[in-house]
Amino acid sequence: MRLIILTITFAFFASFAATPPTPLYAGEAGLTTIRYAVSGRTAADWPVQAAKEKKFFHKHGLFLEEIIIPGGPNTVRAVISGTVPLGRINPDRIIEAAEKGAKAKVISGDLQKLPYDFMARSEIKTGAELKGKVIGVDSLTGGTTFMLTEVAQKAFNLSEKDYKLLVVGTSPERYAALKGGSVHASFMGPPFNIRAIKDGFTKLTNFHDYLGPIQFVGTFAHEDFLKANRGDAVRFVRAIIEGTRWLYDPRNKEDALALHMQALKSNREGAEADYKYMVEEFKPWPTDGAINKQAIAKTMELRVKANKYEPGKVPPYTNYVDLSIAEEAVKGLR
Repeated sequence: MRLIILTITFAFFASFAATPPTPLYAGEAGLTTIRYAVSGRTAADWPVQAAKEKKFFHKHGLFLEEIIIPGGPNTVRAVISGTVPLGRINPDRIIEAAEKGAKAKVISGDLQKLPYDFMARSEIKTGAELKGKVIGVDSLTGGTTFMLTEVAQKAFNLSEKDYKLLVVGTSPERYAALKGGSVHASFMGPPFNIRAIKDGFTKLTNFHDYLGPIQFVGTFAHEDFLKANRGDAVRFVRAIIEGTRWLYDPRNKEDALALHMQALKSNREGAEADYKYMVEEFKPWPTDGAINKQAIAKTMELRVKANKYEPGKVPPYTNYVDLSIAEEAVKGLR
């Protein structure tokens, strides 16, 4: 099995082998095409889809080529290998990679609040009942797992020894694992948390209630790309900012719902539920593309609690981010 996994992984990245080392390609109708790696598609990337649909990327001379690469670690590998110049992932993974020598920086803060619900099987009514149970995660040591550990301790008074973790994947896979019965509980964001509630599963709590602001998702880039193509990185973030502002404008609600149904293959009811929660109430996307300093500091705090650093040797988060890209991007939009 190990050989098969390694072979599949090699084959996946080998599929890009013929790609020139430069991250830029001849664009559509004279536009510069930039590859953008994401681990999956959920309501969390609504602003990106808005920017594509409303042609904000085109407005800034770019054509976005989204590449869905299942699994956060694979998304990171695609960028740090230079195969894809930009990606979207939990910043903890970028920090981890950078500390091992990877040349990558977080350049924008795509979600600064965590829209995850802690969901469990219908027979489980309280967090205390998770003792001895199996919880589905996307990795054993990644940022979302650190968040899970924090929430379980604060909300349910459970230590890491009180439950078992099973790696099942991102939100869609975690939802499927919960529905299929391979795990007793897991965490997921829209639209999968809302589907789980509708399916009769128990909502134990919301991550944000116990974590507060945290830099949940950020766009990151290979440092070589930033040096050679800084202007394209700025225009990329600028398009995302415009997509976010468009999404928050209530005048665009009907178009936003149609976009949700198209991108996520959802129905009207599901799109409206996600819109009410994410766009009207929770509002996790910054309107200036900025990396929230309080939120990224929380990311570092969780890494400290996970014993990633020796006492007194915690590096500043500024080692892993480039704040200037988003600052420049927003200037032309005010």
